[in-house]
Amino acid sequence: MEDDLPDMLVRTAAALLFVTGLCANTAAQEIASIDLTQITPRTDLRRPAATSVTSTPVSGTNENHACTDIDQSVGALRTTLAALDRTQYQFGSEPVFEVRIENAGTQALQIPISPNLADLQPPDPSQKFEFSQLSVALWMGGKRWNANMGGGVFLYGADSHPETLVTLHTGEWLRIIGKGKIELPLDSGVTDFIRAGDAINHANAQISVKTVTMHITAATAVSVGQELCITKLQGPTVPVEASDAK
Repeated sequence: MEDDLPDMLVRTAAALLFVTGLCANTAAQEIASIDLTQITPRTDLRRPAATSVTSTPVSGTNENHACTDIDQSVGALRTTLAALDRTQYQFGSEPVFEVRIENAGTQALQIPISPNLADLQPPDPSQKFEFSQLSVALWMGGKRWNANMGGGVFLYGADSHPETLVTLHTGEWLRIIGKGKIELPLDSGVTDFIRAGDAINHANAQISVKTVTMHITAATAVSVGQELCITKLQGPTVPVEASDAK
């Protein structure tokens, strides 16, 4: 028995080191946590001064291009709706949600984490600039449908402002807490489902990441966005109810 004691102590010490290392590794997987319910994002962009005393109407154009070839995927992200502040809502409610975005692939991915788009605009407001945009949307659905009707949040980043970006390696994740707003979608088919008794019974979160080029003049604002081809994986849905206000 005494001869076995040193071996037992060695095995015990090794086990403790393994558990300690495992806990440290697990804790280190959360790279960033952003609580958007505690701040007021700065998103108003400056416009160049007009060169003419005659005022002209201001117009804007938003052009967005979706990923059309998922075979060109640059990585994989798993999005999980980790928590909601309640399980029952009414239309018009502003749910507080917590979302976890994890790198589920083998390629590192750069993710924007700043709520302040205005900070990315160059000193010269007429200068064209580029940024990344992360959209986090709260989706809700019934037995036969699923729709983007819970609102969402946006985060921004640019290479010229490295503090606005994080790199997620395999298994690493970030946590986002935001506030949405539950509204009936414009899709009349969804409204028909709800009125027919297929009520809201679950929620999940969905994301997209795109690169946006913005050019602002005294009279126009033009943005062109290109969605990154990212394989999107979904965590489990969360049970929830939403109905008309009584």
